[in-house]
Amino acid sequence: MNIRAYLDTLDLSDGQSLRKDCPSCRAKNTFTVSNDGGSMVYNCYKLNCTLSGAYHRNMTAQEIQLRLVKQKLSKPPEIETMVIPEYVVQPTDEHPLLHKYISDWDIPTDNLMYDVKDSRIVFPIYHTGRLIDANGRSLTGKQPKWLRYTGNAHYYMTGKAKDVILVVEDIVSAMVAHQMVPSLSAMAILGTSLTLKHIAKLGEYNRIVVALDPDASHKTLAFKREIELWTNVETIALRLDDDIKYRLASDIENLKEVT
Repeated sequence: MNIRAYLDTLDLSDGQSLRKDCPSCRAKNTFTVSNDGGSMVYNCYKLNCTLSGAYHRNMTAQEIQLRLVKQKLSKPPEIETMVIPEYVVQPTDEHPLLHKYISDWDIPTDNLMYDVKDSRIVFPIYHTGRLIDANGRSLTGKQPKWLRYTGNAHYYMTGKAKDVILVVEDIVSAMVAHQMVPSLSAMAILGTSLTLKHIAKLGEYNRIVVALDPDASHKTLAFKREIELWTNVETIALRLDDDIKYRLASDIENLKEVT
């Protein structure tokens, strides 16, 4: 049987569960299915039935908007404070790779740390004044290039502007953008896709600008459509000639114009 097609006919909304007769072995009231954020988890408890598994389906616009509302109304769980590993230290003159990276990109040194084990520049991420995560960028080509230390943070923010926010992929681009245009805040999404956490935060601003790398122009447009759909906030797709962190004059001027 086509289990995915069957599950879609059940029309479960986010957070809803159902118990009914198994569509495979026909046992009475042994089959359960739950919709957890678009992940359909199903299982038959009949001893000899092997029907179980999970698959992710796209959530509807209504489901996503409802989930965002629930997140705003509910008290968010306390995020665990990050314990800094002993090999992540305060920078000293003995770390030339770190200082070269800082100099090459001309980024502020506030709060930066250094991973002496993996030779990574470490960008701490704070939430309500507490360290919850850090993102480390390899300075020697070691994989992964970017390393999340706890995974507790969903994004990296720089700037305190409340009107306009810029969406980029990496932390250095966010830092450089805010340096060049202090009137905006910048969000590094710490990955390649948007999540509900990103959308909820972006919805707090009056204008959103998406500026991903030039080789991801199709994704920039996709992000614009997705953000605008869920937030109803004016969203601009900014076409770049180069990554924003390279400080190309034309890109900076275009960024200033849209902010």
